[in-house]
Amino acid sequence: MEKMNTGQFMKVFPFFQNSSEKMIDDILSSSRHVFRCCDTVTQLEGQPCTDLELMLSGDKRVYKSSPAGREITLYEVGRGEACIINATCVLSDAPCPVNAMAITDVSSLLIPAGDFRNLLSTYEEMRAFVFGSISQRIAVVLELIEEIVFEKMDRRLFDYLVEKSEDGMLSMTHQQIANDLGTAREVVSRLLKDFERKGKVALSRSHIRLIAPYFED
Repeated sequence: MEKMNTGQFMKVFPFFQNSSEKMIDDILSSSRHVFRCCDTVTQLEGQPCTDLELMLSGDKRVYKSSPAGREITLYEVGRGEACIINATCVLSDAPCPVNAMAITDVSSLLIPAGDFRNLLSTYEEMRAFVFGSISQRIAVVLELIEEIVFEKMDRRLFDYLVEKSEDGMLSMTHQQIANDLGTAREVVSRLLKDFERKGKVALSRSHIRLIAPYFED
């Protein structure tokens, strides 16, 4: 695969547009370019984190699984971002406490742990990028915790449909939605049927069409 140049890197990571050429050169010379297909598991809970992953294109989901097979999505990582749990595990040399999976085809740069630590200790811009990402993701996870603890599942489901839909349409299975919301497929199916009876959505195989513009009890 052809080596990425500085201009291409800056387009994906505008955060570094004022950084020194030496830092960008160090990032590009130490990293390797990888491609993963949609639905590929990129990290398993309990495995070591040997590289920092910088996302060039596509999206992956970071999630927890229960022994019974239930899942909940903690957050998604996309173009121009890094996974903060991945970063903190690389820095602490700790096993990964979560799973990650590509939800589209994904292209990324992998920086070996030792090189990442050197970049972090050498360049203020890299420290600002990593710690800024940690701050943003913590806010997302805290919001998720608040939703789980304080909001009813029907409200969470409807808000999810609004957020994920495009032009009022959503193409996902009930199991995929359940995984993202951290609940059972049967719960999602039951609530969607209830929404349909109330005229809030129209259901077809793997497709959901929003009818109501906002949630009403």
